[in-house]
Amino acid sequence: MKITANHPIKSSRVRFALSVIVLLVAILAAGIPGALTLMRRADAQVALGNAKSLRIALQAASTRCYAADIPFHDASEKGGVTEEVWNQVITDSRVPGDFWVLQTAKDGYQVYRFLYQEGDFWVLYCQDPLTYQVSYQQPLIETLRQEGREQP
Repeated sequence: MKITANHPIKSSRVRFALSVIVLLVAILAAGIPGALTLMRRADAQVALGNAKSLRIALQAASTRCYAADIPFHDASEKGGVTEEVWNQVITDSRVPGDFWVLQTAKDGYQVYRFLYQEGDFWVLYCQDPLTYQVSYQQPLIETLRQEGREQP
């Protein structure tokens, strides 16, 4: 039996195959945003863990500085702490991101707030009440200023 292009068996198989392909593509397209959300949430958990390690390193550094009667907080320096403290905290915590001490106690040793950045994630730590807030930020538009002109 010779099957031609107009034969009903062949055309029904082609329609079935196309229907299956369209269904699979629709399922994959619907699942991609959910998978991306799960991956982003996992990265947020990593950033939160690193911020907690950073908090412990900052606490240890401030205790050492207080005991040795040397400065800890310096708003004019990188990270809001002295250069020596910054190097020590980065070494002790082994975090891949960057941090800024935003607020300390009046004595300048106890950290009340800090901000930690790792990639597109920002973690804000507040001591009272003890909270960590993890945010995801992806820039939509970035500009570059050169010689007084703004470049898109």
